[in-house]
Amino acid sequence: MKEEIIMCTYSPFERTDYQLNDVLTAEERAALSTGHRRSAALEQPDSLSLLLMPLQDIATRSGTSDRLIRIIILSVLAETHRTGKPCWQWPQEKWIYLLQQHESGRPLLAAFAFHLGPFSSPFSLPHQGAPSLYARAIFGQNIFSQELSRLTEALVSLGYKSQNQKNALSAILGVLMLMNKNPQLESFTIDLLWRAQNYHDRGIAKTAGRVSHALAAMGIIKNSVRMRNYKEWHEKPTQGIAADWVRWCRKWRHTSVLRPRSRENQYSFILRCGLWLAREYPDIHEPADWTMETCASFIAAVGRMKVGELSLGTEGGARQSARIGEPLLPNSRSGFVYAVRRFMIDYENWGWGRLKFSPARHLSTPGTPLFRQSVNPRVIDDPVWLKLIWASLNLRHEDLLSDIHYPLSMLQAMAVIWTHAGLRQNELMRLTAGCITLQADDIRREDGNIIPAGTLCYLSVPAGKTSKAFVKPISAVVKKYVDIWLSERPQEQAALTDERTGEKVRFLFQFRGKPVGRDVINRTVIPVLCARAGVPAQDSRGPITSHRGRASAVTALASVPQGMTLYELMQWSGHSTPQSTMHYIRIRPTQLAASFVKADRVAHMMSVLIDHDPEAVSLTGPATYYDLGDSFCTNPFWSSCPHRMACIGCDFNLPKESARGLLLESKASVKRYLEEVPLTADEQEIVVNDMEKLDYALKKQ
Repeated sequence: MKEEIIMCTYSPFERTDYQLNDVLTAEERAALSTGHRRSAALEQPDSLSLLLMPLQDIATRSGTSDRLIRIIILSVLAETHRTGKPCWQWPQEKWIYLLQQHESGRPLLAAFAFHLGPFSSPFSLPHQGAPSLYARAIFGQNIFSQELSRLTEALVSLGYKSQNQKNALSAILGVLMLMNKNPQLESFTIDLLWRAQNYHDRGIAKTAGRVSHALAAMGIIKNSVRMRNYKEWHEKPTQGIAADWVRWCRKWRHTSVLRPRSRENQYSFILRCGLWLAREYPDIHEPADWTMETCASFIAAVGRMKVGELSLGTEGGARQSARIGEPLLPNSRSGFVYAVRRFMIDYENWGWGRLKFSPARHLSTPGTPLFRQSVNPRVIDDPVWLKLIWASLNLRHEDLLSDIHYPLSMLQAMAVIWTHAGLRQNELMRLTAGCITLQADDIRREDGNIIPAGTLCYLSVPAGKTSKAFVKPISAVVKKYVDIWLSERPQEQAALTDERTGEKVRFLFQFRGKPVGRDVINRTVIPVLCARAGVPAQDSRGPITSHRGRASAVTALASVPQGMTLYELMQWSGHSTPQSTMHYIRIRPTQLAASFVKADRVAHMMSVLIDHDPEAVSLTGPATYYDLGDSFCTNPFWSSCPHRMACIGCDFNLPKESARGLLLESKASVKRYLEEVPLTADEQEIVVNDMEKLDYALKKQ
C-alpha cells in the first residue's frame, strides 16, 4: 500500500531571527548561578528567554525526547555559567569538549553547535554513530522523514522492494544532507553524490548510486549515475615503451571515434607493439619511421607470439591468463595485426605524417591458419535447443536458481526473445519498451495463401554490430510474454542514454532505474532454462551461450526445406553481407543423415543395358546386361543373384574387352536404364534404423 506523504515546508534556522547578545546580563547571571535556578528557568524562562529560545526551537524540531532535551540544555546553561559567555560566543574547543562529555545527547549538541557555534559544516564537528541522527537533529525530524519517504517511494516505483528500504537509505540520506547543508532533495546534485561516494564509511557510501536512481526518477537530476567507485578502463603502464610512441598511441585513443571497448582494446594492442619495437627496433619511435621490412618483421613476430608475451598489465597489477606460455589463438593474432594496421591508416588519413609503406598491403592479415579467424557459431544440438525453447515458454518461479531481485516475468520475456528472435546479446539488452507490435493486417503470399492478422509480430531491432536499426517478423508468442513483463515493469523509470546511438530511450529490460546487467543472459537466464529443461549447461561444443542460441535460431530457419532464401535470412539476421549469414547456415545432423540415405540409395543403383534388337530377344524378353564396370552380367536375375560378387568365371559374365562386349556397347538399339539393387539383410537393418531415427527427429520438430 502506497504510503501517504504529508508534505511539510522546510524553514532553515536563521540566527538573525533571534537576539543573540554578546554578553550576559546581570539577571541572566543570577538565573544561571545555581543548578536549582537553571532548572527553574526551564519552567519559567522569563529571565533566560533570550538564551533559551534558540536552543528550544532547535531541540523542538529535532525529534529528541523531552528528557534528553532537558539534560542537554541544562548542560549548555551550566557551561554558560562557568564561561560567563552565551554559547554562540564559545570557541570550537568548548563545543568539542561538551560533545565529548555527552555521548547520548551528541546529535542534539551537534545541532546547537552547528547553528549557534563557529562551525561552517556539520562534518567539522566530531560525530559518531548514525549520520541520520545528526541530520534529524540539525535539520529537523519532519523534513528528514519527509525526504526519506519521497526517496523510498521513488525507488519502490522503480522496482525496489519496500521492505527495509528506509533503513538502507537513512544513513546515506543523512550523509548527503550534512554534506549539502540543506536537507531538501531538490538541492541535491550529481557532484554531491560523488562526494558522498568518497565518504569514509563504505557500507553507507555504496548506496549513493541507489539514491541517484531515485533522484533521476523524480526529475531532480538528468541521469542516474553508476557509482561503484572504480575506473571502467584502468590506465595501462607504459614502462619500457618509447615516450614518443606512447604519445602517438594516446593521441590516437583521444581522436578515435570507435566505441569505448573497441578503442581500449586496440589501444592496448598498439601499446604492446611499442614493447616489441623497444626490443627489436629501438630507433623507431613513431609510425613514420616504419618500413616494409619493419612490417614483415612485426607480422612474423606476431605469428610466433605466445600468451603473456608483451604483456602490459594494469595499474592494479598484471592479469594472468590460464593459457600463459601457449601460442596465441588465431583471433588474437589477427586482432593484433588489425589494430596496428588501423592505427597506421588513421595516422596517415588524419594528416599526422607520411608512411613509407602501404598499411593495407604490407600489414594485411596473412591467410595462413595461424591468423585465419575461425567463425564457428557452434549450433546447439536440435534436441537440446527444442527443450530450451519449451523451457522458455514454461518457466515457473520455483525454477529460479537463486533469490535474485529480477522479476520472473522479466527473465521469461528475455528467455523467449532469446529462443525466438535470434538476436545478439547487445541487441537484446538494448530493446526498447515499445519494440514489439502485433501483425495488424492479413498478408497475402505469392501463392495466394493468406497469413491471418495476429499470426506474427514485428520486432524493432536497434542498430547493432553490423547493421542499422531494422524490423523483423517473429512469432506472436513473443509479444505475449513481453506484454506480461510490461504490465509489471516499473513505469516511472527515467529514460536512459543508449551508448551506441546517443539517444534517450526507455529500455525494455530496465529495472530499478538502470539497464539490467550485460551478462544476465549467460549467467542467469540460460542456467535457469537449462535447469528447467533438464539439460546440462554445456555440451561437447562448450558452454551454452547467448550467441550459440542466435546461431541455432538462424540455422533452424536456414535448414527448413523451401524456407527463407539467403538474402531473406541475411535481412532477418541483421547481417550486412551474405558472407556473414553463410557462417550460420549449418547443415543439421538429421538433414545430413537424410541426405546420406538418399545418396546411399542411389549408390546401390546399377546401370542396365537393354538390347531391343529382335535377334537378342529371348524367352524372358529383350536381352538384359548389367554393367559391372569391367564386364557385363547377362543373367537377367543378377540383382537377386546370391553370388553377385563372384562374377569372374561365371557363364553369365561377359568381359568388356571381348569383341562381343565392345559391339554391345556400340549398338544403337541398346538403351541404358537404372535398376535398384536389393540390399542385404544387414544393409536393410542399417537403413531401417536410420529411417526410424529420422522419423523420430522429424516428429519432434
